[in-house]
Amino acid sequence: MNILSIYASHDGCVTYIKNNTIIFHTQIDRYNRFKYFSFPVKSLIQEIEKLEIDKILISDFLGNSSAAFWIECMRESKKLRNIELTYYANKFHHLFHAYCALTWNKNIKNILVCDGRGAVFEDYFENESFYTFDKNLKHTLTEKNKIGERYSLFSEEHFGNGHDSGKTMAWSLYDKRPEKIQNDFENELTKFIDKLNIDGDLHFTGGCAQNILYNSKLLHKFKNLFCDPFNGDFGLSLGAANYFLENKITNNKIYLGIPQELDISIFSKYNILHTTPEEVAQVLLKEPVAIFQSRSEQGQRGLGNRSLLMNPIHEKAHDKLNLIKKREWFRPFACSILKEKAKEWFDMPIEESPYMMYIFRIKNKNILKAGLSKNNDSRIQTVSKENNLHFYNLIKQFYKLTNVPILINTSLNLPGEVLVETMQDLKELFEKSKLNYIYLPEVNKLIRKE
Repeated sequence: MNILSIYASHDGCVTYIKNNTIIFHTQIDRYNRFKYFSFPVKSLIQEIEKLEIDKILISDFLGNSSAAFWIECMRESKKLRNIELTYYANKFHHLFHAYCALTWNKNIKNILVCDGRGAVFEDYFENESFYTFDKNLKHTLTEKNKIGERYSLFSEEHFGNGHDSGKTMAWSLYDKRPEKIQNDFENELTKFIDKLNIDGDLHFTGGCAQNILYNSKLLHKFKNLFCDPFNGDFGLSLGAANYFLENKITNNKIYLGIPQELDISIFSKYNILHTTPEEVAQVLLKEPVAIFQSRSEQGQRGLGNRSLLMNPIHEKAHDKLNLIKKREWFRPFACSILKEKAKEWFDMPIEESPYMMYIFRIKNKNILKAGLSKNNDSRIQTVSKENNLHFYNLIKQFYKLTNVPILINTSLNLPGEVLVETMQDLKELFEKSKLNYIYLPEVNKLIRKE
């Protein structure tokens, strides 16, 4: 069966499943270019109309939805109007988080969903839910502790948007007010988890699983911990599809965006050079380089297909990146490192961290000039040949030049904007910013301004 699943509220997303296999999973705001919003746009509808679809699923969040617009688009489309459509209301919200988590890992029996504003469940507003999984998913507990909601409200008060909790988390290392919010979050969530009497393993999802400071502490609490990379609402269309298909979907990829045509002709007024990873590594010694590959990574972080990269040992690495990114002074950039070198450089209790879900302390703080927090920790991505060959090859060449197997990695977007998705988005960022180099490894091209 071919299924199109749409989650039509904030951080909305679209998933296409063919014979229980993910063909693509993408975030709606990558197409409408309005961060967090999920209203439909012509370019995405046109992509959908190319598909063979047997069933459409639409889900949303109470009071914050574009579901009606999506349903109207289905009715107006000659290709889509006669396809059977099922609508799921808000009460499925946490259930779909759990089913999204199950696509990543079906071997962990305890699934904790801890959200911000939560969902309506049997006339009760829930912020936290606990499930157990043994062949079937069982909902065992609903709570209204507002652990994540208080964090979101603080972020909204100080940064204008409750979804900017990452800023609160970074700021907590420098200011007593966000530090208290972070400490309260950790203490309350720990009490809640302890009450559950979880033995050995935990699958953590929902918006609270984006708090990498707390995720890293959970690594020492559980022998088997998995923090869902699609923990936010940007995974819920996948969760809805997995629920409908009775947990038949399995996933191990973050690079699930709709394939983009790499039409370099739109950059014809710039220098388009044939290149190699060795040559790009030479450029990175002194200048930031954007890397762009056909299929985008999903979630909030650039992981080597939509990333802005820089040399971590350059004295002005942070300043050069911030000429483009213009991030707040208290927000550090992340590190991408060769997987086989990660434990040599960082204190890691696990073998890999491919999705930037944790922080680790560097062993020698005197080498890197950027990419570390005030505490000499870094949110790292371990990169292997298996998960991103082209990105791995670039870091490997940089390692040969510098003996440092690390590149600074931040998401490829301008401040307040969505990650670039298409080549046209990339061109607009290139022309609006001080970025001078783009690397397209799949076609071996380097685009350079004069």
